[in-house]
Amino acid sequence: MRITLEPPASDELAEAVAYLAKDSLQAAESFVNEFTAAAQLLMQYPRIGASLDDDVRRLLLRKFPYQLIYRVLADEIRIYAVAHLKRRPNYWTSRL
Repeated sequence: MRITLEPPASDELAEAVAYLAKDSLQAAESFVNEFTAAAQLLMQYPRIGASLDDDVRRLLLRKFPYQLIYRVLADEIRIYAVAHLKRRPNYWTSRL
């Protein structure tokens, strides 16, 4: 099983890291570590996230107000959004 970030999700990850790094490199590093831990958890337990729709799931990050929106496919987990929980709710639905 592998993780694939769709380009918009990759952009969102980079934007979140850059935003956090403006105030604290430690916070940005912590965010990257938490994202990495969440990705590893998904590889071990692909269906751990809450079901949003038939095949769309979300996994909340523990320390940061972000969620990973993803689908479990045959041999990969495809992440469609690294979405902030309080900004523009459900903006990512058009990506699915």
